[in-house]
Amino acid sequence: MLWNRFPGFCLAFLFLGLFAGTVCAEEPKYAPMPWHLADLWWEMSEEVLFESYSIDVTISDEVPETKRLYISPIGLGHLSQTPFYGGLQTQSDGYTLQNRQLRKLGPGLLMSMWGERSPQAIRPGEGGFFQSSGHEGDFVSVRRPFKWSKGTYTYKIIRLDREVINGKPCTWVGAFLESRAKNETIFIGALRFPGENLKLSPRIASFVEVYGARIPVEEIPRVTVTFGNLQVNGKPATVKSVEALYPKGVPDYADAKLKDGRIEIEVGKPVQERRSRQIRFAFD
Repeated sequence: MLWNRFPGFCLAFLFLGLFAGTVCAEEPKYAPMPWHLADLWWEMSEEVLFESYSIDVTISDEVPETKRLYISPIGLGHLSQTPFYGGLQTQSDGYTLQNRQLRKLGPGLLMSMWGERSPQAIRPGEGGFFQSSGHEGDFVSVRRPFKWSKGTYTYKIIRLDREVINGKPCTWVGAFLESRAKNETIFIGALRFPGENLKLSPRIASFVEVYGARIPVEEIPRVTVTFGNLQVNGKPATVKSVEALYPKGVPDYADAKLKDGRIEIEVGKPVQERRSRQIRFAFD
């Protein structure tokens, strides 16, 4: 028998097996990807008639394109009850009207809206890339390749022209990214929202997310993402408070702090013994 011929080897093998089993048993069980490392909910004073909305985001360090990180200044908002979101991704994808084969675009920008599937509700930016899908509920999305880097940007949505479709009023809303370092404004694209006099909800989210294939938590990129300077219709927004949420089942690798009227999220560093998954920062 193997045990009689190589007792030392078998004991060592048994020890390693028990040790490996212990390590596996102690590993946390995380939720499937994507992982929202931190969600912010900005509470403003009231619902307002929408002309424009913007928020600044500062990225402290370069993020490798191989790390799938989604920085979303508008993690979820509503225009007259139609949900939308948008932001910057290290790896985006999309297709065109002429070629519906999904292709990788590299670093890019996006804006998505739910409750719609028609390509007629999309005005893509440069390159003509978009998506129309039902895998997250019916949605349409404009996609724009853009090699973003560390620095400060302003993500902005603006009311554009109006249109009547089948006797019902609609409003086009454009998404833009302003780069402070390059002093340029990038048109991401525009989406057609139902309704004429759109109203912006007073509760809007921002988030930082890791998406794509499952990765070891140690590979979550280290970067500090700062959100702030909310503007509604060209004027400083009245922010009452911000809630930072850390979803259950997600690695504790992000920590939000209030600093000089902005929320700074340190990403990629493990947070030991998090005491609360919901923290409120008051502004008034």
